[in-house]
Amino acid sequence: MRRLAPRAHAIAAIVATIVLVGGGLASNVRAQAPDESDVVLVLDFSASILLDAANRNRFGAALERIADRVDATSADLVAGDTTVSIIQFAARAADYRGCVDLKLLGSPQTVAHFADCLRAVAGAYRKGLSSALTKQIGIDTNYVAAMEQAARHLPLDSARPVMILLTDGKHDVKGVPVSQVQPARDRLFGSRSPFALLPVGMGLDPKERVALATGLERLKIIRDMPACISGTAFEWPQVVFESADQAGNAVAVALQDATCTFTAGPQPSSTPAPLPAPVTGITLTPGDGRIDLAWVPPASTPAPIIDYLARCGTGDGTWIDSTEGVSLEPSATVDGLTNGTPYQCQVAAVGPTGPGAWTAAGTAVVPLGRPGAPGKPSVQALNRAVQISIAPIDSAGVTGYHFECSGDQGATWPAAIDATADKTTMQIGDLTNGVDYLCRAFASNAIGMSDASPLSDAVKPCGSTLECNSVLVPVLGGLGIVLLGGLFLTLVALLRGRTQGYVVAVVDVVHTANIGHGSNLGIAFVRAPDRRVTGIVAERGKQADIRIRHLRSGGFVVRDRLGRHVVADGEPVVVADSVGVRHRLVLQAFATNAASQVASRQ
Repeated sequence: MRRLAPRAHAIAAIVATIVLVGGGLASNVRAQAPDESDVVLVLDFSASILLDAANRNRFGAALERIADRVDATSADLVAGDTTVSIIQFAARAADYRGCVDLKLLGSPQTVAHFADCLRAVAGAYRKGLSSALTKQIGIDTNYVAAMEQAARHLPLDSARPVMILLTDGKHDVKGVPVSQVQPARDRLFGSRSPFALLPVGMGLDPKERVALATGLERLKIIRDMPACISGTAFEWPQVVFESADQAGNAVAVALQDATCTFTAGPQPSSTPAPLPAPVTGITLTPGDGRIDLAWVPPASTPAPIIDYLARCGTGDGTWIDSTEGVSLEPSATVDGLTNGTPYQCQVAAVGPTGPGAWTAAGTAVVPLGRPGAPGKPSVQALNRAVQISIAPIDSAGVTGYHFECSGDQGATWPAAIDATADKTTMQIGDLTNGVDYLCRAFASNAIGMSDASPLSDAVKPCGSTLECNSVLVPVLGGLGIVLLGGLFLTLVALLRGRTQGYVVAVVDVVHTANIGHGSNLGIAFVRAPDRRVTGIVAERGKQADIRIRHLRSGGFVVRDRLGRHVVADGEPVVVADSVGVRHRLVLQAFATNAASQVASRQ
């Protein structure tokens, strides 16, 4: 859920107070031994903060100002016996690298390093959500992980252990139900005395304020916190705050009693900080569920530009923001839009203190998806062509149609034609008569092409009375069979008295077979289970290992996996079988009829 700008200012004020209270020493107690305190600053890095570009930049700027204040009050922080740690958390919690267990007493170098840590945290907030950060700590809010990590930096013998939990939402991580928060708090801190766990919830939304306050009130601990030399009692009466001033003042009073070293910083100037100038020249390009925006940056601006915000809405007050990270490129994309709905879009430049004025695009645009698929085409057979027709569709600005037919049951679609949107009946030519074709259609628009229509019924182009009238085929076929039968019997009688000749193949000297007669011959190797060759048989089909053509001149053309060989009758040749084994082959043609049958597979 997105938050409003006051939350970031409140957090900044809280952090400033924590930093100054946890380390400074008031001038009126310098003569006393410094009070020991351990402060863990636990910062919420969940997606609800990091996706809010305006507020995360404000918070980053606030942290940088706090770091400047740390540098300015270095002497007080060096005099105070404070150990400070910074933890970031979302679904998981982790030490902010190099920024934990910083002992400020007597160490100007450590105080300077603490200021650098605050600036590094500010940079992390400015960067926003990233894949690396999400991989490290996730995106949800997990109070259990935050408390477990903080406990590692609060010694059991600490005089004033304080955990400050800055959060903008309720515990909502998957896999760790809210019912585990209270038991985890009791397990980690229930027996510790003294101890303080101070939740700071930003309840800027009145609808969520009550529920947030209930949960954080149960989380709060104030147990046996010793009074400072001044005798001020430690209290924390409020856990949810409606404004930055209220939250900052409450934390200041509580931490003064906890650390006894509070030093208030100067109040921020009431003069509004300058904001960037507005952008101009916004152009919108609709896409499938998205709008691409481009704009012209301002030629001059009162404040430097560190990012841009882009958003689109339907006019009902709800906006959909671009989810791109921090960028100075004058372009962005807003995704997740509804096709067919008009959207207005706006762009604002972001400065160190927040966004400037929004600039609205001059016109609304409508995201456009691919058109829906046409209905099932109707088809009609023509001579070497098919006529294909579809019902016109009124979907997503159709600009044309694509028709195609397949003669191999949809394996390939070589026959195709395109048409404009007003032509829903087209002819596809250059087809083969007598072949069954299936046809389909597509619609297209500026975004792309639709899915395919359902397949048409099978259609067979035809070019004659016989092809187009299948009823005549059985009648003529019967007459043809009778005629062909007579011719066949006559040919058989003639061929029986004819000397056909035959060819003998000898492989590796030991395997011999009659492979028949004719011009197209072949052999196949017979193998045992262990792949040894045990014989050869005649094979004219696709299973032939060696293909042979008997030339009229008396020689042979032999083809194997190695290539083509031309050999004379009785001339040996080396061939390779289908598995690459080489064999010696001799072919011998005989003009007489064979005494044995053609060798074949059993």
